[in-house]
Amino acid sequence: MANSAIEAANTIQQSGAALSVADQIFQSGANMIVLWLLAAATVFQIAELVGVLPPRMSNWINRNRLRETMRLLKEFGVDIDTTKRANRVARLENIASDSLAARVTARLDGTKIGHPVEVGSRLSVPGNHYFDLMGETSDLHRAAVYARDLSALWRSIAGVGGPVANGDIDFIVTPKTGSPLLGACFADLIGKPLLLHNPEAKFRSHLDDPRSMFDFSVRPLPGSRGLLVDDSSTGGGKALRLIDDLRACGWQVSDFIVVFEPQLKTGTSDNASARLAPKGVALHSIIKTT
Repeated sequence: MANSAIEAANTIQQSGAALSVADQIFQSGANMIVLWLLAAATVFQIAELVGVLPPRMSNWINRNRLRETMRLLKEFGVDIDTTKRANRVARLENIASDSLAARVTARLDGTKIGHPVEVGSRLSVPGNHYFDLMGETSDLHRAAVYARDLSALWRSIAGVGGPVANGDIDFIVTPKTGSPLLGACFADLIGKPLLLHNPEAKFRSHLDDPRSMFDFSVRPLPGSRGLLVDDSSTGGGKALRLIDDLRACGWQVSDFIVVFEPQLKTGTSDNASARLAPKGVALHSIIKTT
């Protein structure tokens, strides 16, 4: 009986020793994996810091790092969206909308052509006068003045409490047949690159080359978001062609800002706002003119 007890005890000890060795091997292997992972992470971090990682991998690491930072800030009660909106427009002119409208109205009156005209390419409508802001902004200094007005508008709609949902823009885009100097001055003011849209392709190719429809010095990355800028839009024809070409190149656009919005086509389905809405593009203006 005593011998049986001793044998059982020895068996238990041997099993325990075997388990202990297995546990040690497992733990050693786990520790080795953790050490290798830490070493690999350190190598990647150093490579990212010195700039030797491929851009795509570096961007992926930074996006994940930023996502984790944003999560932690939200947990601490920091309102990221409000802070982001405020910082986005902090250096732009801050002026009340009625004061901005009054300033632009007074200035725009000097561009008025006072005889009857007809406007519109698809649907021609008559008017008693015409505000020639395209002509006015052919002067670089005057274009810069109106660009400042547009920057104040952008502050009010892309800043805290504004209606613009996607205010993180990567470039400015303007029709070449609109007010290109106005677009250039606005782009310079907010520190973004400029794209100019050609009404017709500059060249034909078997490849889909965005340079056939757009003039730019720096090609935006796929998925980049543009802000459409021009002096005005009555029927939205130029803007619609631009939006289609922009999206065909893999870029995004959701907002269009203008100095003034003529109301000649308001009573028709051919007005700019009505035609842009199905495209998911909102038209924003400083003033509306009759």
